[in-house]
Amino acid sequence: MNSKITSNTELSTQASPASQKTRTTHLHRRNVFPLTLMMLSAGVLTYGCQPKSAPESASQPVAAEAPTHPLVKSVALSSQPQLTEFTGSIHSELESTLAARISGRVARVLVHEGDRIHRGQTLIELDANDLDSTVAQAGAALRSANVNLDTARTAERMEASLSAARMSEARARVAQSEAGLKSATAKFELVTAGPRRQERDQAAQAVTQAQSGLNLAESNLKRMEELFKEGAAAAQQYDQTKTQYQIAKAQFEMAVQAKSATDEGSRAEEVRAAKEAVNQAAASVREANAGLESAKAAALQTDVRKQEIEGAKAQIGQSRAGVSIARTTREFALIAAPFDGIVTHRFVDPGTMAGPGVPLLQIEGGSLRLNAVIPESALKALHVGLQLPVLIDALGNKQASGAVVEISPQGDEASHSFMIKVQLPTGSGASSGMFGRAAVAIGTETVLLAPVSAIWESEGLHYLYAVDEAHHARLRLVTVGKPRGAAVPVLSGLSPGEQIIVSDHTVIADGSLVSGE
Repeated sequence: MNSKITSNTELSTQASPASQKTRTTHLHRRNVFPLTLMMLSAGVLTYGCQPKSAPESASQPVAAEAPTHPLVKSVALSSQPQLTEFTGSIHSELESTLAARISGRVARVLVHEGDRIHRGQTLIELDANDLDSTVAQAGAALRSANVNLDTARTAERMEASLSAARMSEARARVAQSEAGLKSATAKFELVTAGPRRQERDQAAQAVTQAQSGLNLAESNLKRMEELFKEGAAAAQQYDQTKTQYQIAKAQFEMAVQAKSATDEGSRAEEVRAAKEAVNQAAASVREANAGLESAKAAALQTDVRKQEIEGAKAQIGQSRAGVSIARTTREFALIAAPFDGIVTHRFVDPGTMAGPGVPLLQIEGGSLRLNAVIPESALKALHVGLQLPVLIDALGNKQASGAVVEISPQGDEASHSFMIKVQLPTGSGASSGMFGRAAVAIGTETVLLAPVSAIWESEGLHYLYAVDEAHHARLRLVTVGKPRGAAVPVLSGLSPGEQIIVSDHTVIADGSLVSGE
């Protein structure tokens, strides 16, 4: 039957005033006593009787009831997914409360609540005058350490140069004195033995050796003069080298005289002179060996200079660490955003004292997620990546499709429930803190479905009109489940195969005759 609805209210215009009053009273009773209907037995429930007509009289004829023509449909059982609904709150993927890592006065707050922020953006600045002074002080200490290193290296180079010169000079003096001793000894032996051909040869050899010593002393003197002019040698060392040159020159002259005497023949004075020369040569050898030992000892000063260089390097490393610490601490005065997002709360204003752990700003970022608790019975039906319908009440029951991105590996022992997170799509219109619902199918069930247009709600109860065998509309109190698209599961109050009115219920009254046409 699919025809235009005709309501009994049309007949009310023909009824007597008494009948109209009685019907009004009946409708009032239907609104006042809905709880009485809940106490009626399950099955086909009728709500009241037809309104009592006023007593018939000859002066008030009763009009015949005309049938209505509503849209009627039979209900049947249907196999539907068995849904488990779970609820939760909308939260941002990233949530952070920013706090300072150092104590200081807040100089500037660069954002307000609701401002969009970007990763690395400076949000709050602390007063950093003291920190700037610390950075400058650390930089000065580093520069001083570099100067100390340069000084130590220069001293080490000078010490190494002087040490090499001293060692070379000392070895030369030893060689020279030993040669002089040999020459003096040979001359003494020649003088005491008298002039011979061998002695004359020895005298000539002594002259040659003395000439070699003189050349070496002259070379050392020239080198020492250059070092003395450059400031790399002390005056005492220069004087010693000059004295050695004079000694070598005197020895050469003595060797020449000795050769001349040998050629002329030995005299008593010559013997004494030769002996004295031997003694002087021996003393020179001892002095030269002592000078060599002194040069070796002075060479150890080079190691001291090297240790000073290593100490200066360590000081530079320490100063660099101080600069790094000072600069890092200076950066702590700038509170930056750790990720892209939005400022949700601002806790401080300029002039406020900030300290470690004291909240300054609260920010959120990333995608929005529904954090919900599910029973363990639904856990087997869920997996990461599963798309679920999400209903957000604050958006007028707007539904969105979200993906499961996280399932807690450990549940609550008391409630046997698990936490899951469903990521909402971009542009869902949701905001952090909103209430949301989602559902997942854990199996199938057989339910009795009725069109949404057939059921209405009044004072928390749900009603529909069923058509009885006599083709009258009977008001039913029913219990319904969650809507499933254009249909609603009827849990009680209706049986499979019954016919219900799915058209506009406002033009139907309880007991109205429904036309079979």
